[in-house]
Amino acid sequence: PGHHQAISGEWDLAGIAHRAYDLEGKTVGTVGAGRIGKLLLQRLKPFGCNLLYHDRLRVDAALEEELGAAFEEDLDAMLPKCDVVVLNMPLTEKTKYMFNKEKIAKMKKGVIIVNNARGAIMDTQAVADACKSGHIAGKGGDVWYPQPAPKEHPWRYMPNNAMTPHISGTTIDGQVSRTTGVKDMLERYFKGQDFPEPNYIVKEGKLASQYK
Repeated sequence: PGHHQAISGEWDLAGIAHRAYDLEGKTVGTVGAGRIGKLLLQRLKPFGCNLLYHDRLRVDAALEEELGAAFEEDLDAMLPKCDVVVLNMPLTEKTKYMFNKEKIAKMKKGVIIVNNARGAIMDTQAVADACKSGHIAGKGGDVWYPQPAPKEHPWRYMPNNAMTPHISGTTIDGQVSRTTGVKDMLERYFKGQDFPEPNYIVKEGKLASQYK
């Protein structure tokens, strides 16, 4: 809204400020505390948020204390507490359409949702309807379902959205990092060398340590 005013010649601070809040003191919950979820919690800690996380596995106590985040075993119990909900879990048969009309209804009115995961984790129409009604005050994300999103996709036109066309990670630096990483792994493979530990997802039939 602020940028829209700047380019349209308007100047209406009250029209923006009535929906503007500080992040400090707000409760932010991440659904998923894997690599990305943990990084999110680390980055939010300096902002003075009340941090919650839900995951099938609880992180170790030392890391939990370092992150300053509280574990919520029951997702349905965590959602009503959150001012902001961030999705950071993988798409599986169990998580597909997990955030449907019923799950969204458990969130507080005026919640902000950010989907860092996959578009199909959310029910498309349920999200659009909740944005229109104001139950969801803001929906941000870079992922869609289906993808590429058709022109008539409701997330393109629903109010209070901050959607982008899956451009995260497509920076020049990001592309260089990925291609350099692929080159390094191929060279190591053909030379019979081991890979750096962070590059493993599964090693010797077991889930790599950073994903446990």
